[in-house]
Amino acid sequence: MAEEDIEEEMQIGKERDKITVLNSDIFKLPLSELLLPPAAVLDIGATIGEAVGLMQQKKIGSVLITKKGKLAGIITERDVLNKVIGKMDDFRTRPVSDAMTPNPLRLMPGDMIAYVMNNMHVGGYRHVPIVNEKDEPISVISIRDVMTFILDYFPEDVTNTVGEPYRGPTDREGA
Repeated sequence: MAEEDIEEEMQIGKERDKITVLNSDIFKLPLSELLLPPAAVLDIGATIGEAVGLMQQKKIGSVLITKKGKLAGIITERDVLNKVIGKMDDFRTRPVSDAMTPNPLRLMPGDMIAYVMNNMHVGGYRHVPIVNEKDEPISVISIRDVMTFILDYFPEDVTNTVGEPYRGPTDREGA
């Protein structure tokens, strides 16, 4: 084995041995630590149908809406369920502004993870837009992203747990 390979293996071993403890300091890290994908974005002139189509195509739960390149709103799967389905027959051609949440709370990449957690908890948000200094959309952080970040600190304790606890033998006889 080459010397550089041995050094690399030693480094990997050190990283695995490093004990990570979930404490409040972890939540002081900036949102940029979460390495979020680019946001799905549509212009304010788009239709609800286009927004729904983009969510379906990308298998995502929200689309950011811009006006002149700046964040103007967000439309989420919850907006579609609560404002569109069963209430708008012509949603495919209606303007996205009829269903979006205008002027949503937004954070920046340097803001602490604690801010998004607080806003999700207090505000009931499942998606929070991340913008740059010019208020241009960069990404969206979802509750799933936050959970994934937290679960990374419990890789063996939590992620290897089965989906349902064992509650003893079941009696399948009788009806």
